[in-house]
Amino acid sequence: MTGAQPRPLTDLVAVEEERLTGAELRRLTARVRAHNLPPEPGRVVADVGEVAITVALVVLYLWGFGTPVRELLSSDATGTGLGHGLIQAMALALALVGGAVVATRLGPAGLPAAGVRWWLPTPAGRAGLVSPSVVRTALAGAGAGLLAGAVPALLVGAAPVPVLLDGAFGGALGLLVVGGAGVLQVSGTTAGGGPARVLTLLLAAVPVAGLAGALWAPRLGAWAAPWPATVAVALAGVVALALWVAGLDRLRAGELRARASAAMQASAALLSLDSGGVSRVLLGSGPVASRVLARVPGLARGPASAVLAADLTLLARSSAALAGLVAVAATGAVAVQVPVLAGGIGLWAVLAGLGWAGAVAGAVGPRTAGENPRLDALVPLGARAARALRTVWPTVTAGLVLVVVAVASGGGAWVATAAPAAVVLGAAAVRSAYRGPVPWDVPMIATPAGALPTGLVLHQLKGPDLVVLGTLPLAVAVVVGVASPVLVGLQVGCAVGAVLWAAHVRRMV
Repeated sequence: MTGAQPRPLTDLVAVEEERLTGAELRRLTARVRAHNLPPEPGRVVADVGEVAITVALVVLYLWGFGTPVRELLSSDATGTGLGHGLIQAMALALALVGGAVVATRLGPAGLPAAGVRWWLPTPAGRAGLVSPSVVRTALAGAGAGLLAGAVPALLVGAAPVPVLLDGAFGGALGLLVVGGAGVLQVSGTTAGGGPARVLTLLLAAVPVAGLAGALWAPRLGAWAAPWPATVAVALAGVVALALWVAGLDRLRAGELRARASAAMQASAALLSLDSGGVSRVLLGSGPVASRVLARVPGLARGPASAVLAADLTLLARSSAALAGLVAVAATGAVAVQVPVLAGGIGLWAVLAGLGWAGAVAGAVGPRTAGENPRLDALVPLGARAARALRTVWPTVTAGLVLVVVAVASGGGAWVATAAPAAVVLGAAAVRSAYRGPVPWDVPMIATPAGALPTGLVLHQLKGPDLVVLGTLPLAVAVVVGVASPVLVGLQVGCAVGAVLWAAHVRRMV
């Protein structure tokens, strides 16, 4: 008995008319979602009303804050200080560069995580899949640019017509930024390559340019963008947007997966108010090789020097940290040009706040060790000794910022307390780097404004609490104008206590 011969399989032929396009696949998914989750009637109207009320309240708040801001800027009878036009230009430039960083890191065209998993393996066209994100990103860029142009003009007391002109100019710039980022995306340029490093350098260049303007053209009056410039920028943005849309089908699957992962990490960090997570997503452009340190032989000769060398290497390889340090120092030099911040308690606020920011910029090594505790376990040092050693480079970077602010303010009576105050700031940066995850299991406190997450508040205060308490002698020296030996001794004692506090490790029971 012979078995039947197997028949050859027929080739499967796809019918082009039955293939779903990207738009059809999205509509099919939306129909299934609407069937499983029926829409609530009136939800769209309620959402639109909530957004409108929020925008109106923000405008009223800004209008109310404009008067005290203008009074603070012009509180010096000698006529020195920052001009309104310089503040407008710096705010718009920072918003422009910051928007470019966000656009290149998180998009601008992308898919949600579920879309990456279920839609990308299909033969549907990429342009139809990502077209909603293109529309949302373009509208978000234009809206953010409009606010970046109009809000500074509103704060400095410009007339309604200049506010509208500046808002339109900012909206056109926002559209151009989004379109340019889209062109880079479809061309295959990675977010961690050359454009990311250029944008990082521009973030540092804006405060430096503001410092030059504060020294050479301090009394620049409020300005309004001319409408021909707005039209030209808007046309350039439309052209960039058209080129971006024309190349959407060239988007690679790996690019869309990377952008979806970055968007998920950024949203999770924002929801948990994790500033470190947001900075890692937006500014983590990858290490840059440090040829200088690679040529220094025998840099690490023991456990302590190994920790110091590793932290210095990480700092030297982090272009974002170095650019942030330059930006913080230049911002401090610009801030003390404002009369109310040039002395007294205002100067202490600049020293403590921007010195803390400089210490955080230099705490690349402590942040890395805080995220990966195994790094400290690899070194034959105790946990307290390792944390105490890691305060060295944040102290140095904080000291650099304090020196720049001292030179720019022209005062030197409080400088004797600056060195121990820098130690306090460095220890505060290390305390913040090792604070760990947010303790969400802490009970919340009921308030008239809603529930207050106590664990989140306590988590965010680790670091700033040490800044405020540890720099009180510096504050007294700045306000009084004399750094007496008693104040210097108190500041040294605060520095020692701050290092011990930052190096404290809770024993496991």
